[in-house]
Formats: sequence, C-alpha cells, structure tokens
Amino acid sequence: MTSSPDLALASEFAPADRAQWLALVDKVLKGASFDRSLVSTTYDGIAIQPLYTQADASTVREFPGQHSFTRGASAAGPVDGAWGIRQTHDHPFAVTANARLLEDLEGGVSSLTLRLDLAEARDHGGVVIGSLEDLDTLLGGVLLDLASVVLDAGAAFGSAADLLVELWEQRDISGDQRRGNLGADPLGVLASTGELPTGVDVALADVVRLGTASQQWPHVRAVHVDTSPYVDAGASEAEELAVMIATGTAYLRALVDGGLTVRSAADQIEFTVTADADVFATIAKLRAARRLWAHVVATSMAAAGDGEAIAPVAAAAPRISARTATRMMTRRDPWVNMLRTTAACFAAGTGGADSVTVQPFDAALGLADDLGRRIARNTQLILQEESHVAAVLDPAGGSYFIETLTDQFTDLAWSRFQAIEAGGGMFAVLVDGSEASVLAATSEDRLRNVARRKDPLTGVTEFPNIEERILERERPDVAALRSTLWSSTPPVAGAGTATVIERLPVVRLAQEFEALRDASDRQLEATGVRPRVFLANLGPISVHTARATFAKNLFESGGIESVGDRGYDDAESLAEGFVASAAPIAVICSSDKVYADRAAETATALKAAGAKRVFLAGHPGEHREAFAAAGVDEFVHVGINVLEALNSALSAMEVTA
Repeated sequence: MTSSPDLALASEFAPADRAQWLALVDKVLKGASFDRSLVSTTYDGIAIQPLYTQADASTVREFPGQHSFTRGASAAGPVDGAWGIRQTHDHPFAVTANARLLEDLEGGVSSLTLRLDLAEARDHGGVVIGSLEDLDTLLGGVLLDLASVVLDAGAAFGSAADLLVELWEQRDISGDQRRGNLGADPLGVLASTGELPTGVDVALADVVRLGTASQQWPHVRAVHVDTSPYVDAGASEAEELAVMIATGTAYLRALVDGGLTVRSAADQIEFTVTADADVFATIAKLRAARRLWAHVVATSMAAAGDGEAIAPVAAAAPRISARTATRMMTRRDPWVNMLRTTAACFAAGTGGADSVTVQPFDAALGLADDLGRRIARNTQLILQEESHVAAVLDPAGGSYFIETLTDQFTDLAWSRFQAIEAGGGMFAVLVDGSEASVLAATSEDRLRNVARRKDPLTGVTEFPNIEERILERERPDVAALRSTLWSSTPPVAGAGTATVIERLPVVRLAQEFEALRDASDRQLEATGVRPRVFLANLGPISVHTARATFAKNLFESGGIESVGDRGYDDAESLAEGFVASAAPIAVICSSDKVYADRAAETATALKAAGAKRVFLAGHPGEHREAFAAAGVDEFVHVGINVLEALNSALSAMEVTA
C-alpha cells in the first residue's frame, strides 16, 4: 500500500485576512456598532471578541505534565481516566448523614466532603459531632482505605482532624492507605464566618501541626484552600485566582517557617475553586490556576534553594478540585439548576479538575433530598461514562480563544495577587476590609446586570412560572441536637485572642427577584389574590402580542400576575375591562404606530378609571413627554432596571418585599 499524499486543506481557496472578514461583518451589521453588537466584557474588564486567530494567542505551548502544568499535572492523565466524583454531606444527624453518604458511595461517588458542626465552631452547620463515637457513626460502613474524606469543620478544623486521625487508628488504617484532606483553612474561616476564635497566629500554628503530621501519609493533605467564600461574595475569575494563590502563599510561608521544605509544604496544599455556567471562563480559570500556583512554587523553591527549583517537579503541580457555584443556584424553578450545574461540571472536567462536586439542584432550598443528590452524582457519571468528557487531556488546549483567555486571567490574577501581597497579604486585606470592598464592587455590578436582565436567569428573570409552588426541604431541629451532644459551654480551642471582622456575604444572583416572588406568595396566602397588573392591549392580537408577552414575563418575574388577554379598540371599553379586572395597575401594550395614535388617551382613561400606576411597554422615543403628561408613569423596555420597575409597581399596590 502506498502512502497517501499530505492533505492541503483549504488549498483551493484564496487566503483570507481579518480586514476581509471585518468588511463582511460590516455589511451584516448595516452600520451598527461592532463593539456594542459583537463584543462582550467580563467582570475583569476583558473584552470577549467574536473571532480569535493564531495572532491572538501566545506562541508558548506545552504538553500535559510539563511545567507550568497549564494543560494538566500529568501526561498520563487520571489513573482511572476520569476526575474524582465528590459529594458534600451536611445533614445534622450522623445516622441520617451516614445512610446518605453510603448511598452516594454505592452510586459512584469516590470522595466525601464532611461538613462538621463541632462545639469549637458553634453554628458552623453540618453534621453535629460531639465525640469520636459520633464520627464513627457518621463513617460507619465506609472503607476508609478506599474512600477519600475531606473535612470542613470551620474554626474547629484542628479538633476535627484529630478525630479523623484517631478513627483511622481505631480502624487500623495504615498510613499509606489513609486518603483525604484535613481541611485546615483558617483564612477561609475568617472570610466566611467573620471570626477566628483563637486568632490567626494560633490557627496557623495548628496548620503547621497538621501539615507536619500528615507528611507521613502520602495520600493525605492538611490544607484545603476553598475560594467559595470569595466567589459567593462576588469575586470575578481573576480575583478568585488571586485570592487562591494569595491564601496558598500564606499557608506555604507558615509551613516553611514551621520547618517544612517548600516542596513538602506545597504537597500539603489542595485547592477548590468554583465552576459556574460560563463554560469557557471556567475552563480557562482552571488552566490559569495550575499555571499560577506552579509559578508560585517554582519561584519559592528557587528562592529557598530547594532542589529542582526550575525543573518541572511534582510539588509544583497543584491538586485543584472544583465545586459548582452557589451564587448561580436559584430557589425558584430549581429544576433549571440541573442545566446550570451540568454546564459547570462539563467545564470543570474539560478544564482538568482533579475532582468535582456538583451541588444538588435543590441545595438553595435547604437539605438536599435523595433525588437532588442522585441527579448531582449522575450528572458526573453521564459526562464521564457516556459523553467521555475526560477521555482527552485538555481538549480545550489549542483553542485560540481559550488560550488567550487563560493568558488574560493569568496576567490579571498575578497583578491582583501582587496588590494583595503589597497590602500585607491575605490576612491583612481581610482585616482591613480592602478585599471585601473589591468583592462588593463586583457583586454590585453582577446584581445590576441581573436587575437589567443583561445576565438572564431562566425561571427567575426570564420565563417565570408564577403559579410555581416552591419546593420544601427538611429542616431538622439542630439546636436541640447540639444541646444533647455538647456541653452548655463550648470548649476553647487553645489560647489566643479572637480575630473578628465583618464576614463576607453570600450573594445569590436570584435573591432580589426571589424576594419579590416571596412577597407575592405571602399576599396570595393572606388574601387569596396575587398582586395584579392589567394588560391594556390596544388593537388586534397580531399588533399587541409581542409587547404583551414581554410585559407579562417582566411583571411575573416579580410575582405580579398579569390579567387580560384581549385587545381593545377604544378607550371606554378598555377602561371598563380594567375596572372588571380588579387590578390596581396597568401596562399599555401595542405597536409604536398605535401608541402614536392612542397611547395618550388610553393612559388618561386608565388613570380616570382608578389606575394607581400606568406603565407602557416599549421605548417612547420622541413621545415620552406627551405620554407622561397624559398619565404614563413608567416605560418598560429592554435595558431598564427591571427590579426598580417591579419595586415601583409593588409599592403602588402597597406590597412590601
């Protein structure tokens, strides 16, 4: 058999350049702004272009397993060909939590995060633990030589770690069979709770104690840097990465000062970053995270003269897990959360996460039920076993867009990291409030875009189901359980003066709209009637239906029921229809042509019929002043602050969110 000649793809076509492409785009845009129509901007200020070419991406390339590990920590990939499936367990009753985690393990989960509520970290939330016996109950039936256990005990991380080590010893689990992470992250505790009971110095000393002890266990790490408190408070991708490496650097310094080498200290640190429904940003963020931490470790080794400083050593390859973001989860229409978490999980797997935690679709409602946990783990199994997402190492590598975005996140995050270091490090910027200010500014931008429906939330700001009955989830009496397992006075975890700051807030993007929906539900329960808006439709259905549909969706996103589905040909019959509807407010819906002829008289008729507030669906253009003089109070159209309009409508109806 003779070998076939090389294929010269596209050789029959004349080469095209960017100028030619732009000329064709300009024809399609017909004078519209290129930037406004086709370019979007991230919360880091990065302009996302509609087209990327080889000229945009860096010319520096590496293979998986090569320093700086952008494309993955290993050239061979995961041993089993897939990322680890991790699930969080936080049911306060140890017996119930045990039954659920055993079900998860049997269903394909390979790693457990145990959120523990110990007395030293009162009100941390999670499984209420008072003794080694309680932890033994929680992990009853779990093969601790196979399942990885990650602890999340807040300020009580030291006590929780001691209990787990004691349990390993009690069950005769040898050092090389122990797996997991002891969960030391005092800076994360300070950020999320606003308090370190023992102060940072004592807490860091406990980090060193655990890091020193866990060196003897090859599959155990002592430190778990979790970026979720910062992301929940609004962090952008670059800010999250900066916080990640700044926190990791603080622990690296503490461990080295405590006697570990840089190599050994780096081996004790694991990271968990968030994954959200922005697939491309999540992929690029995970790739940038590996690159950034590898640079920190390599630089630190060089400065310390710690062996193979510049060479691609395993210590510089970070272990990075991902958890789907809390901020994107909704209480309303929670079924849509399945789509959000699937997109996030796909991005995390494609970006090379070592393990992934998919939050159950009902996580924002309270304790997830069996269905929520089953869908969460099956989402990962389907992506692994049926979609084969993990079958290729760094499948996004080589994409001009992803490579460019990875470079941009890297540069911005490193610049922000340097600013944190210049401010005294992660602890200092938490205490002085400067980090909180950065996060708050980004959070405000996010909420503003949600309010304007620039960042749509399906089922909440778009296509709401006003008749939806909100799901109910179990809420056990945790206070009673704590009083049973704990003494009346919680023990003090060592000496030291408490460090107290204002805790970082948890801000879900849907929360402000959901508060309006809750107010609507309360009125329905109290009076039998929801807040209502009358659709004052002008002309036949073919003329008014587009804006009537727009108005219906807009008002129902705030729990305001729309009534009236016919079109009116005169102001008198429309006013009669408004009175019959018993709605206190109205929105005029029709075409611009009809508005020019009839909007003013319609608004006047509605006000005369008793309308407390009259809206008009659409941009009024040159007629704004005339329509306002006739009685139109507000104009609702694409680009307005919908949340403000909804609050205005509810205020007119004396409904308080």
